Amino acid sequence: MDNQWVSFSLAGEKYAHPVGSIKEVLRYQEPSPIPGAPYDVDGILNIRGEVLTVISARKLMDLPEDPRSEDSRIISIETDDGLCGIVVDKVEAIVGFDGKSIEPPPNQDAGGIIQGTIHREGELYIVANFLPHCEGVAQQM
Repeated sequence: MDNQWVSFSLAGEKYAHPVGSIKEVLRYQEPSPIPGAPYDVDGILNIRGEVLTVISARKLMDLPEDPRSEDSRIISIETDDGLCGIVVDKVEAIVGFDGKSIEPPPNQDAGGIIQGTIHREGELYIVANFLPHCEGVAQQM
């Protein structure tokens, strides 16, 4: 599964996240807010009896907020501590590329989420892994 990635767009850029930790992709639903939650946490949802902590990828990565659209999705990530959902602008497809071909990022920012970049079929993908951040957030909630 190292070569399977979900591609998504965020603030006009293409991103990819490893498929291995993704449980499902959901249509965007407005989460219930949590008083005192961290800035990047939009709230929680009840998905078939499981609590899903919803995080804004734009807030997490310090990108300008944009209103949700019909294309907005929540990528549900399964952690040892529970479920975490990452709100993205649009989920594109499952793409394949060799993780060994990822070029490291020029600087480590966004809480270590950005793993690097990769060129595929003439397009640049920013490789992200939200799992470590999700594990910390799910544990707090």
